[in-house]
Amino acid sequence: MKRNKIYAWMAAALTFAACSTNDIADITANDADNIVNIASVTRSGEGGTATSTMTAPFHLVNVTQQTNYGWKCEADYTFTYDSNSSTGQYARKDGDLVVWCNIKSDNSSEQMVANEFQAFSPLRTVANEASYTTFQILPDQSTAEKLAAADWMTATTTSTKAAATDGLSLNFVHKNAKLHFNVTLKGDVAALTVNDNTAALTSNNFKVLGAITPYYNSTGNSKTIEAIVKPKDYSESGTNLIELSINIDENTSETLAVPFPSGLSELSPGKQYNFNLVIGHNAATISSVSVTDWNNSSIDLGGHDDALTIPYVTFTSNEEVGFKMESFNNYTISGLEYSVNNGNWTSISGSGMSEAVTFGGTKGNLRLRGKNLYGTATNEFSWSNISFSSNETNAKVACTGDIRTLLDYSNYKNVNTSNARFCNLFNNCNELTSAPELPAETLAYQCYYRMFYGCTALTTAPELPAKTLAEYCYYGMFLGCTALTTAPELPAETLAKSCYNGMFGFCTSLTKSPELKAEKLYDYCYSYMFEFCTSLTKAPELKAETLTSNCCSYMFYGCTALTTAPELKATTLAEKCYSYMFNGCTKLKSVTMLATDVSANQCLYNWLGGSAGTEASSRTLTVANQAAYNAIKNNLPDIWQSGEGKATVIYKDGNTQ
Repeated sequence: MKRNKIYAWMAAALTFAACSTNDIADITANDADNIVNIASVTRSGEGGTATSTMTAPFHLVNVTQQTNYGWKCEADYTFTYDSNSSTGQYARKDGDLVVWCNIKSDNSSEQMVANEFQAFSPLRTVANEASYTTFQILPDQSTAEKLAAADWMTATTTSTKAAATDGLSLNFVHKNAKLHFNVTLKGDVAALTVNDNTAALTSNNFKVLGAITPYYNSTGNSKTIEAIVKPKDYSESGTNLIELSINIDENTSETLAVPFPSGLSELSPGKQYNFNLVIGHNAATISSVSVTDWNNSSIDLGGHDDALTIPYVTFTSNEEVGFKMESFNNYTISGLEYSVNNGNWTSISGSGMSEAVTFGGTKGNLRLRGKNLYGTATNEFSWSNISFSSNETNAKVACTGDIRTLLDYSNYKNVNTSNARFCNLFNNCNELTSAPELPAETLAYQCYYRMFYGCTALTTAPELPAKTLAEYCYYGMFLGCTALTTAPELPAETLAKSCYNGMFGFCTSLTKSPELKAEKLYDYCYSYMFEFCTSLTKAPELKAETLTSNCCSYMFYGCTALTTAPELKATTLAEKCYSYMFNGCTKLKSVTMLATDVSANQCLYNWLGGSAGTEASSRTLTVANQAAYNAIKNNLPDIWQSGEGKATVIYKDGNTQ
């Protein structure tokens, strides 16, 4: 036994001597001259660049040392932040050591053999069995930390000690696949509902690939599900993409199963699969899919079904619904096709559809696409219209996709939208709960004229990113959308005649108006914009000081909840600019109008008429000065004139009438 111990000690000593140009102490002690340091650590496919800084812990092995001498030089590294500099660095775990194996390339040369290093992250545990070549994905990924723990990454590099004077540089790559779901609750759905059983959404309601509890995150209106999974072909496994379950009792649950979309079954390492998951009553569907690198930069889908990449205008419903498209006033429908349940495409005739096509429920979705740069209408007098029939079941229909796919679905991102019109497209679609995307920034005359007129179930409006508007572009766009609670942002700074005319008229559920950024107005641009918005309590700021004919006429007509008018800054009024502006605003109690030149024809005609302010306990009118008050007095109802029990009139300088 004693002899065996001596032989073992001699073998180790010889190994140490062979691995270093230093003596044995240089290798076995913390000798900075021979210890492998870390210069930088990155990982691929994050933050919109090729690589980004990594801070996850990792394990490093000197493969050259292990291969040549059977001694596994390895260490765990963790990142520590420096609070003083807002940066940080990696440090070895106490007791771990990785050193350079300094072997000459041959006996006659001073050139050293390059060392090969391998690294993996996360650190090995009993459960994950992590190494450079193996990893066990844990089924519980219900928190951000647990999700990160499933992100298996590896790195390898080769270097000599002389070439790495500042330390090793490592770049990690993702070895698993990531699934990302953007969750949309359809229509009036506020929670997961299966056969009249309801549950609030949590991670425990979902199973990804039959086994993984994903990370569910709900922040404001954003709801996402994420899971990291094994990359492989799932086409023959019979595994569902995601399942949504409600536990009824200890032994019973209700489940909605969502299969893999057609054309997608193989998941590749280092790729992120982005799904739009729409949840309704007793239904959950995938409306669109995209495959990206881990940083969301687009990649080629190769032979995948085009349905996974093109955001066709798509209609979904929990129940069977009839879809019909008709033409009016001699309009000819051109270049439009529909597809039910991702089936074959069928052309819509020029005169429209004589019978409705059924979709929804078990029959799947209905997609619409086109090749017509003029859209679905010629103008306000000649158009086509979509309608739904539901056999009096009051079924609701959700719409997703990009409206530009009706212009040219094969080139929708770059299609010319300057002549595209969708006048009256969804006129009086009472079943419609959501709208398609309207991303065009170049608008046509009357492009969205009364597009959603009378859509009484529509609760959210699409984004409208255009900054330069066209005449009548948003005219009556959401007129009569009585369920609309939130208006879209209106970033436009360049307006046009009647651009916002009647846009939100009779939107009786609208409580807040969007910001209006324009400083130059056009004829009728804000006319009737919020007419009879009876829930509107606050008006937007009006920045413009140069007015035009009828620019704000009837703007807040009949807004019975409005208490304070926006400050009217313009000093010179235009023809009918404020006529009927606050007429019928019964709770109105404060008005500021600073004009000194009110000579324009009917500029203040009936602006505070029709019971405006009659329900307010008091009224305050602020004007420029005494002369201005005298000039407008004849346009003021009795209760808005100065006097006890009437109104308090204040001048701009603070003095009172």
